[in-house]
Amino acid sequence: MKGLSFCFALLAVVLPFAAADETGEIVQPTPPNNGEYQNTPVTYLSLMYDPGFTMRSGAEDIVTVHGGISRLEDSYIKTRWLSERTLLGKGAGMLCRFAKYYFVDVSVDYFAAVFSHEYFGHGARYREFEIGEIYYRFDWPPPYGAGGGEATASIGPGVISMQELTAILAGGIEAHSTMMNHVWALRWTAKREMTYREASAYFWSWQIMFDYVQGTEDALASVVDGNDITNYVMLLNEHAGSTDPDSLLMDIKYLKDRTYLSLVNPYLVYSLYAMLKTYLLDGSISTGFPMLKIGGIEYLPCFRIGWAPFGIEYHMENFLKVHNKVVWLDLRIGDETFYQSWGGVGMLVKNIYESNRLSLDVRLDVWKQPEIELGDPRVYKGGGTGGAFSVRMYYSFGDQLSALAAVLEAGYKSPGFLEGYYLDSSPIVMLGLAVRN
Repeated sequence: MKGLSFCFALLAVVLPFAAADETGEIVQPTPPNNGEYQNTPVTYLSLMYDPGFTMRSGAEDIVTVHGGISRLEDSYIKTRWLSERTLLGKGAGMLCRFAKYYFVDVSVDYFAAVFSHEYFGHGARYREFEIGEIYYRFDWPPPYGAGGGEATASIGPGVISMQELTAILAGGIEAHSTMMNHVWALRWTAKREMTYREASAYFWSWQIMFDYVQGTEDALASVVDGNDITNYVMLLNEHAGSTDPDSLLMDIKYLKDRTYLSLVNPYLVYSLYAMLKTYLLDGSISTGFPMLKIGGIEYLPCFRIGWAPFGIEYHMENFLKVHNKVVWLDLRIGDETFYQSWGGVGMLVKNIYESNRLSLDVRLDVWKQPEIELGDPRVYKGGGTGGAFSVRMYYSFGDQLSALAAVLEAGYKSPGFLEGYYLDSSPIVMLGLAVRN
């Protein structure tokens, strides 16, 4: 699989990283549980609810449930069972850890990504457009089955627009990005630490997404039963009036080439490090990781493409830690194959206000996009400048670390495409419970 090959090559490059002093570019911390970091932001594991069971609430719920299951497993099945001071002992320990990962861990970590793809990806878009009788199918995850899944529904004429159908097709991959970058990467930036189980789930989510694209057949003219990728490309071209498979405005190879951008992702490399070095070789649960340091700001950039109803978007996601605050800055430029001059910028500031029991997050997105086509007969909405704004509140019922907290998020979004959100204008309302973690 191409995804695995590229990741191991990246890991070989990053392994030589070592600590540097404050005048250097790389800072390697120790994990924050040793008390060294007094400015570590408070993080939460949340179970969220919104009326449409959207990608955003689903991503947080999956991360929380996965975290609970992995902690339960690791409490019963340890990562070390014997002395590893000799070469034989180290080899035996690594073999046991590989067996645990292969037979126990990977099925949970892999299924988290597949379930997100189908139920909170494609399924969320079906629910948004009020498509009933959605059919879901899930294979047994590896190593006990093929690990695939399916979310389908019968959609007759006069129900949704072509762009809404495009959003359904792209929804599976959209859900991966929502979970990986809007939850895990933000959590790791705040804690400056990742567990090998979080890293494993992150990696499989990336690998499924990357290999899905790279494994798609290039020759659209010979495709009989296309997958989400081929259908996404065909619909974009059809909407633009390009229907000849041999002379499309965008083809599969164009999409494949641009998907390589997602390899420029430090968190992907660190997740492999956590799986192979921290867990498999050392038998540890978690690890710190390096970030660039600019003055008092710790920083990591990540690059990828997003899948919009107008075509693909190029994302530069910037993760910054400033004292007890985490900032996510997303710069987006739209591909100009089908539309000219579109894109946007988004910013999330976590812990913009924090006291013993109360903390606030603020998010603002602004974009310039073509009009979005909704329904059939089509209604054109948005176009030009649009945006979204929301505030999230965490209120803890106690001062202890594991205290339960109530979560409320409220805001508004105008018509347009924003990952994880409805296409039409809508209020943003999410409720939930969380624990500090």
